[in-house]
Amino acid sequence: MLEEIWRVLKDKGVYVLVTYGAPLYRLRLLRESCSWTIKLHVIEKLASEEKSDQPVWELTKPVPLNDDGTSVEEALGRNPDVHYIYICTKEISANSNTKP
Repeated sequence: MLEEIWRVLKDKGVYVLVTYGAPLYRLRLLRESCSWTIKLHVIEKLASEEKSDQPVWELTKPVPLNDDGTSVEEALGRNPDVHYIYICTKEISANSNTKP
């Protein structure tokens, strides 16, 4: 499916993936499938009464990403209660007719 999304996007086209899947699992799939520039944002799941007024992470600010996704745990803590928003930008291809 990711290869088809990559195929139909123009150069610099953007695919937005919203998922519960942590970077530890999703980054490998995204990077192995196609040539993307990936930014990660997070948004909290349903607010509960126990939570503070401060968000876990500012939505407009990308979460730092390293190759294996472990930097996200360092920034947000273990098992954060968030939705992950992957912003995948198609890198410019040398030949637009070739597969990634």
